Amino acid sequence: MELVIDGYNVIGSRGGLYGDVAARREAFVGELGRYARAKGHAITVVFDGFPPGLATAAGGASGVVRYQAGVRVLFAEHERADDVIIRLAKGLRDRGTIVSSDREVRDACRGCGCVVLGAQVFDERLGGALRNDRVSGPGPQIPGNKDSDTDAGAAGRRDKRGNPRRLPKAERKARKRLDRL
Repeated sequence: MELVIDGYNVIGSRGGLYGDVAARREAFVGELGRYARAKGHAITVVFDGFPPGLATAAGGASGVVRYQAGVRVLFAEHERADDVIIRLAKGLRDRGTIVSSDREVRDACRGCGCVVLGAQVFDERLGGALRNDRVSGPGPQIPGNKDSDTDAGAAGRRDKRGNPRRLPKAERKARKRLDRL
């Protein structure tokens, strides 16, 4: 499984982007490195802009990539991190799991065939995995969670056929992927 994570989105869900953001970013990448070693997932985390000091080392080029703790860390200077994530999702298609709470990113990535998880849902799984504690839950669509974006009563829906107790295919796929986290 390949994870693409909106880095500042997850860090922001932990209480906002304040204080020493660089230290929080480095700590988060370290957590992802431990998680990648424990689970064996390929992880790419995308951040907006350049960290101080890296711009001169890279010659000011956009899309600087570095590997830290076994995690591919991508910085997007001349474009939004959201656009980079969407582009990566198009390449991954159904192999990808995207972590973001931005509706635009979530919708575009679902259109590419990726499974999309909210930042808070992923952060709970990350914390559980790092504690070697299996986090259980109903799946990525948790009622009352701001990451949940179910469209109850969407216009143009037809009456369903088949087993009414069986989840839709997209939800089954998301829960299966979530169980692997």
